[in-house]
Amino acid sequence: MPPLPRPPLGARLHDGFYLRMGAGFTLGGGLVSSDSKSVGDYSFAGGGIGLDLEIGGTPTPGLAMGAALFLEGLGSHKRSVDGQRVNEGVSASPSMLAYFVDVFPDPERGAHFGGALGLATARVEVDNGGSKFEGGGLGLQAWGGYDFWVSSQWSLGLMLRFAGSVMRQDDAGVSYQATLGTGTLSFTALYH
Repeated sequence: MPPLPRPPLGARLHDGFYLRMGAGFTLGGGLVSSDSKSVGDYSFAGGGIGLDLEIGGTPTPGLAMGAALFLEGLGSHKRSVDGQRVNEGVSASPSMLAYFVDVFPDPERGAHFGGALGLATARVEVDNGGSKFEGGGLGLQAWGGYDFWVSSQWSLGLMLRFAGSVMRQDDAGVSYQATLGTGTLSFTALYH
């Protein structure tokens, strides 16, 4: 019997164009503080969803880099104001536009790890409408996961991603700072 034909060059190899799309479940929380003694600092924790999109290229097999967009939505039914629990919900929607690097130690396999650094923004709003934060700053992310080949260029997988950001806002002479941290378990589709 003749041998099977060889797969096309670059098939089942992490090289060339890189496109990753992901959606998953997020857990996280944050602290919003100010430099005013008349405005109470508050913290919250909750869950929600996370979405991500990374587009880039591969300068050498197994090393991908490019631009990424991360969107998250968090909700909490309670918050803590100056250490006291309050039954007021909080919704937060952090996002980040970043430069990413994703590394595949074996370019023919699916294990990968990476990170991103970029501009972060967030909107944090208390349900009673009395307190709202809208600011920007710096964000950092780190992740690891595994992708399973489903065709010569596409793979599906799971990825665990951790994100942190520090943002500021000035409003009516008061400086606010929000520090947010999240962890997301994503289901991803990768063309690479």
